[in-house]
Amino acid sequence: MNRGRVNCYDCEEEEIKPKPEKKEHQCKPDHQTETILKCGTSVGSAPLSCNNGPSLNGGYGFQPIVQATVVLDTSKLINPTIKIDFSSLISFKTCDDDNYFLRLAFKLSKFCGGSHIPLGTWTFEQISQENCVAAPTQIYGEFVQETDPFCFSWCECDDCPDCCRYIVEIVDQQCYNIDFVSISNISLTAMAVGLKK
Repeated sequence: MNRGRVNCYDCEEEEIKPKPEKKEHQCKPDHQTETILKCGTSVGSAPLSCNNGPSLNGGYGFQPIVQATVVLDTSKLINPTIKIDFSSLISFKTCDDDNYFLRLAFKLSKFCGGSHIPLGTWTFEQISQENCVAAPTQIYGEFVQETDPFCFSWCECDDCPDCCRYIVEIVDQQCYNIDFVSISNISLTAMAVGLKK
């Protein structure tokens, strides 16, 4: 009999003790982050001709043409960060491969509770002036037909969350020796990230 001595088997049993588990509420923040993603509606438009807008020599005013809309409700978020992404393909056909010009201005706006707020303007531009001719109305038999991607992104931190409609419009068109322009494959998405109320 070994009094005062501890058996090795007893030591091992004492050392193997489960660690106390952390309580779940210690790991959770006061507010949880939430992400909202909305896909917009593509409106688009019929092919545009140079006659629909002002030319380089001036002309009458251009009526805005809506291309896409999306609704985003951030009223249940705290100080959300909002990001809008627009993408499209712009195709055009020229009347002269050496002397043409095209500029389209796209505008992003939002409507919140009846208020119209302009957010920004982005420009698509193509130009070729290799052999400028004296008579601007002269048209050659050759032409250029081209398709280019066009996209833009916009971001803001919103201190006053609300339900808003975001709209992308063509607000200006300037062209010379362009037969037609068409905008296709339009995509408009809105994303908001913030703390949940």
